[in-house]
Amino acid sequence: MPPVRVLSLDQVATVLNRVDAEDVLVSQAAAFHAYRSVNTQATFMPSRIDTLTSAIKIVSIPVTDSKNGLPGVTVVMDNDSGEPKGLVNARLLTAIRTAAGSALATRIIFLTRHLAQSHGKAHAENDSNTHLKQDVEGAVGGKPLTLVIFGSGAQAKAHIQLLVHVLPDQIQKVIVCNRTLPRAKALLHELRSDSRYARIDLEVFSTSDGDSFKLLANSTETQKQQQTEEVVHSTNPQLQLKDIVASADIICTCTNSREALFKGEWVKPGTHLNMVGSFKPDMHEVDQTLIRRAMILVDATKECQEEAGELMLAMKETGSDGILDELGRLFDPKGNLLPEAIPTSFMDLPLSASSDSTSTETQNQKDVTIFKSVGIAAQDVAITALVLDMAEAMNIGSLVEF
Repeated sequence: MPPVRVLSLDQVATVLNRVDAEDVLVSQAAAFHAYRSVNTQATFMPSRIDTLTSAIKIVSIPVTDSKNGLPGVTVVMDNDSGEPKGLVNARLLTAIRTAAGSALATRIIFLTRHLAQSHGKAHAENDSNTHLKQDVEGAVGGKPLTLVIFGSGAQAKAHIQLLVHVLPDQIQKVIVCNRTLPRAKALLHELRSDSRYARIDLEVFSTSDGDSFKLLANSTETQKQQQTEEVVHSTNPQLQLKDIVASADIICTCTNSREALFKGEWVKPGTHLNMVGSFKPDMHEVDQTLIRRAMILVDATKECQEEAGELMLAMKETGSDGILDELGRLFDPKGNLLPEAIPTSFMDLPLSASSDSTSTETQNQKDVTIFKSVGIAAQDVAITALVLDMAEAMNIGSLVEF
């Protein structure tokens, strides 16, 4: 039996610092496609992708909030021999693979709307897959975008990283909304130290007390120090939160909230949301007003219908959960986009809209998009296989006779 490669948390982090974000997205796109032919799903999340490997992820969901990702480990098996191949710390990988699904969905939504508006629906439906991998600057017309993130943990960080990757020149402001300020500030300072985010205005808002501060793009060291000290207190936190939500072009909810984080009526038409936090019937990151307005793409229909509290409540109240399709149906086995499979309804939405266009008359119209994710085991297979292959090429990890 060949030795098993064991990767620690630090070793996984080393590999992730070298991995190409596009390789992550392609591997996850293939995983979403593979999921459609995989029926195995359990608490211990086993899965197999015939072209890659087999794996089982064991996750321990802590009672208290997890600041640095969910503790977990993934055991990888060789499909040909059936022998164990690797043992990988999964704490960082869960956030990366979840954010990759959101990034793929966001890329598709913005690209589809652009193609439909620029060339008409018929052209968009038959356009080539090369558009998926291009720089999408033209796909949103160069309009500056605001990304709003709820949460400040590993999921929030991974979402910022991969969404900036798929919209590299368009996202010019990131606002992190969190209950407390210190944890969110730490995330922003970490991002500011990375040159990839130097051109982006970074802002934090505390939803519990209304405190906020900003790190403006391309600031000098002196300005950065001054900004760090300039915490502003809002006398009306609810109104400020409303303004933040209304300014968003993309919203990501990365929390375990059991009540809506904001009012659905605040969200402007054309906004895209990625919801990844709720995974139990009593969890609700958004309200039913927003669900009724949304065209919804999911990672897994059956699992979302059984685990996503917002969609379960919608079905109970209205008889419809709003799900249009699964993300995996939009890709081929190699992770290439299938333009003809994209629901044509997505082509009807505007790229964005002014924040004053949320009139009461629009609240029951389908004028926003949502990608809802609860996580699928095939994603764990794909991301772990990618990291394990890179670790082998980089000669990282401990080889253990097994």
